Amino acid sequence: MRWLAILLLTAPQALAADEPWPFSDVVAACYSQGNASAECIGDAATACMDSDPAQTQTTLGMMFCFLGERDAWDVLLNQEYQKARNFAQSMDEQDREFFPEYAVRDDQVLAAQRAWIAFRDTNCAMAYGLWGAGSMRQIAGAECMMRMTAEQTLALRVYQEHLR
Repeated sequence: MRWLAILLLTAPQALAADEPWPFSDVVAACYSQGNASAECIGDAATACMDSDPAQTQTTLGMMFCFLGERDAWDVLLNQEYQKARNFAQSMDEQDREFFPEYAVRDDQVLAAQRAWIAFRDTNCAMAYGLWGAGSMRQIAGAECMMRMTAEQTLALRVYQEHLR
C-alpha cells in the first residue's frame, strides 16, 4: 500500500478542497444520462490530457488526470453506495418478519464494499508494481484506481436499480 500513499501524497494541490476538478462535469454528464456504461470511463481523463498537452501529456500530468477522474467517480460511488444500502435496508425490512434469513442484504452490501476496497487497492498495487521503478507505474496505478472506481460505481447502480 506504500505506492497508494505516495500516489495520494503527490496529488495536485492547485485546487482548493471545495473546488471541483475542472473535468468532473464530463463524468457527471455521461453518468446522468441514466444509461451510463463502461463507455464513459476515461472520457474525463482524456479531456484533461487533451486540454494542455505540454502539462498533461507527462507522466505526472497523466497520473493527475486519471486521479482527477477517479475522484469524480468516487463522488458518484459514494452516492450509489448509499443508495444501495438504503435499497438493501428497505428490502430487508420487507422480509424481516416472515423471511428473516433473507433480511441480510444490508450486511451483504457492506461486506461486499469492504471486500471490493481491499481488492481494488491490492489489484491496483499489482498494476503499479508491474512497472518496477519505471515511471509508467504512476500512470498504471492511477488508471487502475480510476477504472475500478468507475466500474464499482456502475455495479452499485445496477444493484440498487435491479428490482425497481
